[in-house]
Order: sequence, then C-alpha cells, then structure tokens
Amino acid sequence: MAQSGQEVLKCAYPGCEKEPRPGEAGAAAEPRYCGLPDPVTGEPHTALTAFRRRQMLAPHGGGVAGSQDLGRPGIAVWRYRRAGAQRRHQAEADAGEARLAALQADAQLTEALAAKTAAEQETAAAQARAAQDQRAAEERVAGAQQERDEADRRAGQAESRARNAEQDAARAREAAESARAELDRARQAADRQVTQIRQDAARDQAEQKAEFEAQLAAAEDARAGLQARAEHVEAELQRARADRDQAAGQAAPGQPGGATRRRRSRGGPT
Repeated sequence: MAQSGQEVLKCAYPGCEKEPRPGEAGAAAEPRYCGLPDPVTGEPHTALTAFRRRQMLAPHGGGVAGSQDLGRPGIAVWRYRRAGAQRRHQAEADAGEARLAALQADAQLTEALAAKTAAEQETAAAQARAAQDQRAAEERVAGAQQERDEADRRAGQAESRARNAEQDAARAREAAESARAELDRARQAADRQVTQIRQDAARDQAEQKAEFEAQLAAAEDARAGLQARAEHVEAELQRARADRDQAAGQAAPGQPGGATRRRRSRGGPT
C-alpha cells in the first residue's frame, strides 16, 4: 500500500487502474504497463496496444480548434501544439517500451541458441559413446570368434588323437558345439545391444533437435513481432513530429494577434 502523500503508479493504458508490472533487474526504465489481458479486447496492456487505444479514443481531426476558438488563433495554436507535444511524448515512450521488449526478445533468442548448441554437443557426445560401445562389442565378438577357432582347433587335435577313443572324441565335439552356441549367443547379444544403442541415440537426438528447433522458432516469431511493433511505433512518432512541424508553420502568422489579446486581458498596453 502506498504511504500518505505518495503517488500510486497506474498502468499507462487508457482506463486501466492496475499497477504496472514489476521491473527487471538492470533495466534502463521501469515498465509503464501491467501486461495483463484487456477485459474487452483480450490483448495485453503494452505500449503498442495502448497506442492503438489512444488513437481510437482521439477525437476526429485531433488538434483542430473548436468553434469557440475560431476568433482566437493564438489559443488555438497553443492547444494544437500542446496536443501535438503530448502525442509526441507518448509516442516516444511507446517506442522506448517497444525497443525494450525487442531487446528482451533478443536475449531470449540468444539463450535459446546457446541451449541448442549445448544440446548438439551432448548429442555428439552420445554418438561418440555409442561408437565406443559398438567397438567394444565388436572386440567381444572378435574374441569369441578367436575362442571358437581355438575350440575347433582343439577339437581337430582331439579327433586326430582319439581315433581309437570314441568317448574322448565325443566330448571334444560336445565342447566345440557348446563353444559355437556360446559364440552365437554372444553375437546375438552384441547385435541387440548395438542396435538398441543406435536406436536410443537416434531417438534422443531427434527429440532434442525437435524441441530446441521449436523453442528457436517461437523466439524468432516473438522477436519478429516485437520488431514490427517497434517499427510501427517509430513510424507513428515520425508522423507526430511531422504534424507538429506543420502546425507550427501554419500557426506562425496568427501569433501577434494572440499575443495582443493576451496583453489586453492582463490590462497591459495595447
């Protein structure tokens, strides 16, 4: 709650009584808008939507003197200049707000790009680990193949030595068949492990790539929208400045008469 004698800040959107949103640390200026959705239009209260709303609420032919000022060009010019200055100040404030939003969008885009780079590095590391595991599996297969060859060699030797010993030859054949079966199981297990590693790595890579590409696309869209808004506000500011310069040029011949009337109203010399 504001203390007694302290001004309570309000959202700069026309007709909004809410407080502006909290400012961020290190920001050059405090926010002037609440950023909440409008109950009628549904658009958030920002510099751009406030500018549009003020344009809708402005009277037609803004700055033109009323019928009571037709005979007093000095007052009409003063009012026209004051209205032009107010519009210029508001347009400059709106442009600053839009530029700040664009800078924030750039910062978010930079963070998204950094996150994407980190994800790509993690994916490369996962691929390296998968290649290392594949090499280890291939080494195990090669070792099993060597064991099989050795078993076959021992079986041949046993058969040649056991021509007269059928039992010894049968045991050697059984050992060779067991080694072959173990080799087949080892090869199948290694193939399954390598396939699973490749599938996991590909799936993780695809998911991470899709996720960060979506974040990058959203940040690019937000930045493009804010940039378009800032350019629109800059164009409105240029038009307001042109209107001010045109009004100053048109009002120059009527200034002496207005000054004479003001001196007469104060009782000064005519």
